[in-house]
Amino acid sequence: MLFHDRAKYLGLVLGVAFSTLLINQQLGIFIGLITRAGAVIVDVPQADVWVMDPGVKNLDTIFPLRDTELGRVRGVPGVAWAVPLYKSNVTIRTGNGELESSLLMGVDDSTLIGLPPEVVLGNIDDLRRPDAVAVSMDGYRKIWRNEPLKLGNIAELNDRRAVVVAIVKDSPKFTSSITFFTRYSQALQYTN
Repeated sequence: MLFHDRAKYLGLVLGVAFSTLLINQQLGIFIGLITRAGAVIVDVPQADVWVMDPGVKNLDTIFPLRDTELGRVRGVPGVAWAVPLYKSNVTIRTGNGELESSLLMGVDDSTLIGLPPEVVLGNIDDLRRPDAVAVSMDGYRKIWRNEPLKLGNIAELNDRRAVVVAIVKDSPKFTSSITFFTRYSQALQYTN
C-alpha cells in the first residue's frame, strides 16, 4: 500500500491520529458541559420531578415559584411533597477583603431538601441558626486558601454576614466553583 512512500504513510498515520485526538477532545468537552449544566439536579437526588416557572429556559436562570404556585403543585393528586429551591448569583467578600462571584442555593427551611447528600464537615441541622451557610468544599478552598477545613469562618454575601457551619461536597457547577447553601428564607434575605 503506502509502505513504500514513507511521507504519504506518515502523513496518513498522523492525520488519523490527530483526527482521533480532536474527536476525543471534543467529546470530553461535550461531556463536561452536559455534566456541569445538570449539576443542580444531580445534587438534589430526592426530587423526582422539577416544577419551574414557564419562563425558565435553562437551569442557570431559575426564577423561583411564588408561594401560591407552590401550593397548587402540592395540591396535585399524587404529589407527595413539594419544596421551594432558590438559586441566585451573589458577590462575596472574604475575611481578607477579596471579592468573588458565587452561587447561592436556598433549600427548604424545614426539611433542608436541596443540600448535597455528602457533608464533609459540620452538621446540616446547624443551618437553622441565624446567618448560617454551608459552603462547597471547592469553594472553601478557593476562598480560604492554605487554611485547613474548619467551621466558623465568616464571609459577607451581598454585604450581609454569613457564618460557615458546614462544608459539603457538591458537583462542579457550570458558572461558579463557589457555592453557598442556606435556608430558603435566609437566601431571600441575602438577595433582597
